[in-house]
Amino acid sequence: MFSNIIFFISAAFGFLCAAIIYGKNKNHEHSLINKYLIVIITINAARFLFHGIMEAYPEININNFVIFIDVSAIMLMPCLYLYFYNIINENKFESKNLLHFIVPFLVVSAFFVTNFVKSDHTDVFRNLFFIVSILLYLTYAVFGFLMLYKNVWGRKAEIRAIQKQNKLIKNWTIFLYVCFLLLLLSRVTTSFISKNPGSFNNNYLWIAALIWSCVFVTIISTPEILYGYNFLNKTIDAANEKVVLNSVWHLKGTVTPITIERDKKIDEKVKILLLDYLHQIEELSFHTHAFRNPDLSLDDIAVALNIPISHINFIFKYQCNESFTDYKKIVRIHDATRLIESGYLKENKIETLSAKVGFSSYNTFIAAFKTITGVTTQEYAKRY
Repeated sequence: MFSNIIFFISAAFGFLCAAIIYGKNKNHEHSLINKYLIVIITINAARFLFHGIMEAYPEININNFVIFIDVSAIMLMPCLYLYFYNIINENKFESKNLLHFIVPFLVVSAFFVTNFVKSDHTDVFRNLFFIVSILLYLTYAVFGFLMLYKNVWGRKAEIRAIQKQNKLIKNWTIFLYVCFLLLLLSRVTTSFISKNPGSFNNNYLWIAALIWSCVFVTIISTPEILYGYNFLNKTIDAANEKVVLNSVWHLKGTVTPITIERDKKIDEKVKILLLDYLHQIEELSFHTHAFRNPDLSLDDIAVALNIPISHINFIFKYQCNESFTDYKKIVRIHDATRLIESGYLKENKIETLSAKVGFSSYNTFIAAFKTITGVTTQEYAKRY
């Protein structure tokens, strides 16, 4: 009964998680709808659902179907590796990725051929399947670790909003990788406890269900991890609310305590109009070409929006988590990505793009582009 409850709860979390991801895609929120993550979530949710049904209603003969799902779970190993790969590269589907599934497919096919043909060596084949699956787990664990250690866990950035997202993705990938290792450990440990590694004794499968429940709940409670590294541009494109850059603006209180009396008086006035001010600033930022001016200053923004310069200075001093310099980088890189997507680089050089969006230094543009989008300009252009 205990394990049965866990199966159904885990399945419910899994399907809810998949629905949330699908809903984001349906609403065009531009989150990183990673096909491999969807496969991982859906298969595990279905797996625990049918295990729960099999335990609750033993008269329903679905044992062979459940074994099929359990064995096919070996396909999730390359899925998890490719999910990590896509977080880093955020590339479109590549046919070469299918190569990762050749060995798991052959192993699963061999298992079913030997399992459903009457033979005195069934246990031997099952033990062999267990050994091969563990070796695959270890192989992807090693390659996954090397890839994450090199490209995710040591990633640096100067812009605070990017630092926050980098840390979020780092913690998420560490958590998911540890869960991957715990699943491997539980599979090996429980197999030897049952004294038959190749058997499908599901008395301990509730442990895996608990681990996956933690993964599902993490995704549900922290949807920011679905946006990947290029989250700023995606949230700008997706936002329907007045304030787009929630991670950039400090909406509750101020970034630093206000100690100057003059600023305290300005705070009383700005507080009432803050959301309207931020909306106007973002409209100027993302729906005009004002930031293409390389010499753009806070005075220019104040004049363009007809807002007192003291209020604009106050906002970028106390209500913005980024310096004005870094804020301009965010806006200009977003402008650059839109130009790339429209085919600008087909007839122009990257140096021309850099100058067009307002960067006075080509090297600063290259560094800012990689920091904010997570990829180089050439890699970004290949997607379009």
